[in-house]
Amino acid sequence: MMKGKRAGYRLWWMLAAVALPVAGVYWAVCHRARPAFDPAPFAPDVGRVAALREAAKDANVVVVVIDAARADHVGCYGYPRETTPDIDRLAQESAVFERHFCQHVTTKPSTACLLTSQYTDTHLATGTRHLLEGTFTISEALEAAGFRTVLFSSNPNASPGAGIGLEFQETYDQGDVEPLVGGWEEFTSPAALLTLVERWVKRHRRARFFMYIHFDPPHQPYIQPEEMTKLFEGQQPPDFEAGDFAFPVGDREMLRDCLRPPLPEWINLYDANLRYADWAIGEVARLLREAGILERTLFIVTADHGEAFGEHGYLWHERGVYEELARVPLLIRWPGGERPPQRTRALTQAVDLLPTICDIFEAPYPRTGIQGRSLLPLMAGLTDEVHDYVFCRSDGDPPSYLVRSPNWALMLWGNGEWRALYDLEADPGQQKNVVAERPEVAAELLEAFRSFALQQRRPPLDFLDPEAHLPPLPQAGESELTPEMTKRLRALGYVR
Repeated sequence: MMKGKRAGYRLWWMLAAVALPVAGVYWAVCHRARPAFDPAPFAPDVGRVAALREAAKDANVVVVVIDAARADHVGCYGYPRETTPDIDRLAQESAVFERHFCQHVTTKPSTACLLTSQYTDTHLATGTRHLLEGTFTISEALEAAGFRTVLFSSNPNASPGAGIGLEFQETYDQGDVEPLVGGWEEFTSPAALLTLVERWVKRHRRARFFMYIHFDPPHQPYIQPEEMTKLFEGQQPPDFEAGDFAFPVGDREMLRDCLRPPLPEWINLYDANLRYADWAIGEVARLLREAGILERTLFIVTADHGEAFGEHGYLWHERGVYEELARVPLLIRWPGGERPPQRTRALTQAVDLLPTICDIFEAPYPRTGIQGRSLLPLMAGLTDEVHDYVFCRSDGDPPSYLVRSPNWALMLWGNGEWRALYDLEADPGQQKNVVAERPEVAAELLEAFRSFALQQRRPPLDFLDPEAHLPPLPQAGESELTPEMTKRLRALGYVR
């Protein structure tokens, strides 16, 4: 008996000797050890920093992104229609950032900016390109700090199929949504994605987690409940004025054939779909509350970019960097009843979220390669400003770049020649180009852009000089555009 038992032990150890190295290799492949980095400093525990950190101690993080939500159509940002009652209620308990900007007006590169704290010309995840190997992300920072990480997305351009979110421990995308809806055309439904979120929260409510949720609304195809459509149907949208391009861009011809409802009904449908996105945010708050974890969750609501309805010639998104495309909402609701200053007009950007979240939880992140700044000192009252300038890029023919200061907006086009300058105090609608009348302001913002451009991995100096030489793109992983993904992208308007 002892002999057989001894033989069994020997066999077990022989199997273990083979299995453990294999398991180690598998673990190393799935969880590649990141090289040690020089950590960025955290905000010192002065003022209200310590109180805010203490309130967030052991809290979860939930980031909800609504797609194509321009700030000026949100109630708490001044829109007179009742498009966002749930967001407006949330705003009463949150820090509201009135001048918050995305870094790219297209979903994939914009989402990459948010997750990496890098501008597009540094992370270079555009088209079918993935993030460069070794790029640091929020989910990696929080996983290392003990959070379970999960991504939910019904937008193909903000999903693992596009190379976004591959580093999360769990991901649920449009492929997981489609079995829950009547047909693949309805994969944009936030109700279906919420079903997956609710199931996950019920299983993991005792865990400490970082959850990223990307809802499609208010992105076309504008499928929402009929009662929401009827809210604005047949009405005249408030304060809308159609305009034209500042320059004869090639986009003019392409956008002429853009499939869309006629104005103003397009805006009415957009506002109805925004109401659907607002309902979804209210549902996320509800299910967190019912699970008993809302008050120990840092709850963040934002958007990846805005939407244009022809105010400056541009339609939809992807092209142009005017305010309607670049300015997006940002609300941060603190756990534990803490209330940071409720509203701020400081310039903030999507790249600021990674250092902010890491600073709150004192989760180490690299000193280099991170291009945003923590908003914790701003929320703690240690400073009134974070950035002198913010920057946003677009696609287009030619593409454009925004250089935004508190009072001025400079736009540069990718041919290195066209420029437009707007005085935002005298001309908030950005109708009069004063680049010739205010050369000193234009020169200041041009110098800010040059300094910014030289800090990027692939400096976009062609926006300043048509003869500028750009270095080749570094090698990166690529996504395969399958027929199924093409079908989904066509439903969203990305494939025409």
